[in-house]
Amino acid sequence: MSTQPNVARGGDQRIDPLRATTTEPDPSPAGSEKTVVAGHDSAPTEYTPVEPPPNGGYGWVCVAACFMINGHTWGLNSSYGVFLSYYLDNDYYPGVSALNFAFVGGLSISQALLVSPLATTTTRLYGTRVTLLIGVFFETLALIGASFAHEIWQLFLSQGVCFGVGMGFLFIGSVGVVPQWFTTKRSLANGVATAGSGIGGLMYSLATDAMIQSLGIGWAFRILGILAFTVNTK
Repeated sequence: MSTQPNVARGGDQRIDPLRATTTEPDPSPAGSEKTVVAGHDSAPTEYTPVEPPPNGGYGWVCVAACFMINGHTWGLNSSYGVFLSYYLDNDYYPGVSALNFAFVGGLSISQALLVSPLATTTTRLYGTRVTLLIGVFFETLALIGASFAHEIWQLFLSQGVCFGVGMGFLFIGSVGVVPQWFTTKRSLANGVATAGSGIGGLMYSLATDAMIQSLGIGWAFRILGILAFTVNTK
């Protein structure tokens, strides 16, 4: 019994009986090629090559948007040290220990990371925009709610849990945007977008202290909430 593969009668070309791949010219003006794959039980399928990322252009607009999101999530959270100092110096919640106040700051960070699987699932099912809007809702609700808090458990829920959930949805929803627009400049673009966290932390730490001194802690929270809502929805 012969073990040689099937050979066409008219030549020496070997043909796989289960799968054949041919290349046909594309009639488009660009003259690109499309690969036609013929399966055993299916009709031929055409695959058009995906265009590479532009490495610039509108991608830098996306970098600027992620820069602002990072500044109004991680940057805002960095200003918690100013609130902590105010709580302790003014005995804002009588009878509450310093450990309880410190727990609020840690709670927001933990919630931002714990919510990551849920935020990733939301992005896959409903898209980036929906995920970001969920984050905006929770972050704004947290800051406005904290301005009316009079008990430490209310601060746990608002500035701790709710703010952390909003920060997590905003971060997870935006972290995958920049790499889609860059290849060779991806590291630079990611670095610029991430720098928003540091710039926002520096800016809002100074601004929060000034607002607390001049307007009070309640209005400081409300102004931060309005700013976060306005910037993150644009």
